[in-house]
Amino acid sequence: MAWRPAPPRVPPAGVHGMRLDLDSPGLLSALLESMADYAVIIVDPDGRVRLWSVGAERLFLYTADEMCGHPVANLFSPDDREAGALDAAVHAALEEGRAWDIRCLVRRDGSHFWAECLLSPVRDAQGRLAGFLQVARDATARKRDEEKMMLLARMDPLTGLANRTALDEKLVDTAQAAARSRRMMVVHMIDLDHFKVVNDRHGHAMGDELLRRVAQRITKVVRSTDFVARLGGDEFVLVQTDVDDPTVGGRVAAQIVEALARPFRIDRAELHIGASIGIAVFPRDSVDTKQLLRMADVALYKVKSDHRGGYHYFTEDMDRIAHRLGTDRAMLREALDCEAFTLHYQPQIDTRDGRVVGMEALLRCEHPALAGYPVHELISLAEGSGLIRDLGVWCLGEACRQARSWRDMGIPPLRMCVNFCAGELNDPNLLERVADVLERTGLTSGDVEIEITEQQLVDYSRPGDTVLDDLRSMGASLAIDDFGTGYSSLGYLAKLPVDRIKLDRSFVERVPEDAMSCTVALAIVNLAHTLDLGIVAEGVETEAQSRFLEATHCEAQQGFYFSRPLDRNVMTRWLLGQPKRSETVIARSAWAR
Repeated sequence: MAWRPAPPRVPPAGVHGMRLDLDSPGLLSALLESMADYAVIIVDPDGRVRLWSVGAERLFLYTADEMCGHPVANLFSPDDREAGALDAAVHAALEEGRAWDIRCLVRRDGSHFWAECLLSPVRDAQGRLAGFLQVARDATARKRDEEKMMLLARMDPLTGLANRTALDEKLVDTAQAAARSRRMMVVHMIDLDHFKVVNDRHGHAMGDELLRRVAQRITKVVRSTDFVARLGGDEFVLVQTDVDDPTVGGRVAAQIVEALARPFRIDRAELHIGASIGIAVFPRDSVDTKQLLRMADVALYKVKSDHRGGYHYFTEDMDRIAHRLGTDRAMLREALDCEAFTLHYQPQIDTRDGRVVGMEALLRCEHPALAGYPVHELISLAEGSGLIRDLGVWCLGEACRQARSWRDMGIPPLRMCVNFCAGELNDPNLLERVADVLERTGLTSGDVEIEITEQQLVDYSRPGDTVLDDLRSMGASLAIDDFGTGYSSLGYLAKLPVDRIKLDRSFVERVPEDAMSCTVALAIVNLAHTLDLGIVAEGVETEAQSRFLEATHCEAQQGFYFSRPLDRNVMTRWLLGQPKRSETVIARSAWAR
């Protein structure tokens, strides 16, 4: 953790940029009285305490007599002192005018706690350095919440297994270890057979319990040193580490297939599923971890296309599948040229009064050769074929034209939310493209919100890159989509120009019935409030879900409960049927399904 310039929201107000006269007791008394909840400490240039407030006594349990004249460094943990944390803070404060961080500090009784710390230089009337003002506030509860959130961000809440973020990290670490030791790593892509039948016939609650039981059976088969993750839905990944014979992968895959073929007995029901597994081997098939996952997925597709159940290793003759992808990319170019893409729109509803405050533009493709592709696969196809920038500009232009059309009809202004991906953010001409679209449609950038998924944001973010800040300076707002499903860490929220987070539907679908889902949803909503960010809950399908989110003070909601994604003509009629803004309350029974 490094000291850094204080963010604009750091308390307490009124301290930053202050030039204090140490001989003015009236000013100091007034300052200390206004900051009774904070530890206020003034130290001389040598780091010795000269002023110790009542708030400092409460926080650190030292009296003023015990601390005045003694080094303030005594309040820091031994590790921080050894690492030179205080010297770094002083340097940052002198360079930037103030420094802020969350540090581990030590009380008089030896107990450690986390505190928000602000350090500012104090200068006399001639501008000479007279010492430093340090302000601290207990942040232990906040730190605990952050650590809990980071743990949840790496864990699948349903099964307790690792999630995609943790998997990606494990693949890289294991590949590096295997390369050093000249061993192998075996990657299994596991997909459940007939799981959808169970879900449709017995309901999602039983489906969730089945997924938990599947996770338990898989972990019982593998070694304790192996790694199991759930990608989502009914897909799991197994990473076998420190392997010297690739046939070990086949033997373990056969054991998993056998284990999952045995009946599951849940609530007096006997459930029968199976498993299909694709296998790729490092370094035989590839040394690139993303390629390994893709190859395992291709091998899985081979199992599914031949017959369900069993396993298959990736082989080079599967390149014909890659050829099919090439054909589909050509069809994507054709679809773009012949205007076979369209946008559907789904409203975002203000939880407090039911007003339509936003509209997400969702891509659809009507080209017959691509009709079966899920949207996220179309986007991946566009990125792989180099068409993502053209497709992105079309989406933005079409969405802005529709927003302009609605405004001309007298429909109250709303923010138009357009999905971006990392490939678009990498476009060196992105700002010019956005400005051109806005000029042609007569909108301002303040009418547009850019949505990017949490994982895309992590994949894209690079030190020194300013495109997100540049878009923000133009007036556009930024929302993190699918929040909670990736690993952005709170550091990304603090340093990126984020305005809003979108609570992923996976955390909404089981509220209010599932206690864990309720806890996670509430934690994310509270996190947004703490960071002064807007929040929109996605995937709201029932009144019970909507009521729960309303109780958490989630400011906006989106989902089938209010309206399915509709084409522009149907959505126009839907909007024209909504009450005017003066009629602020919309009865839930009138919201479109």
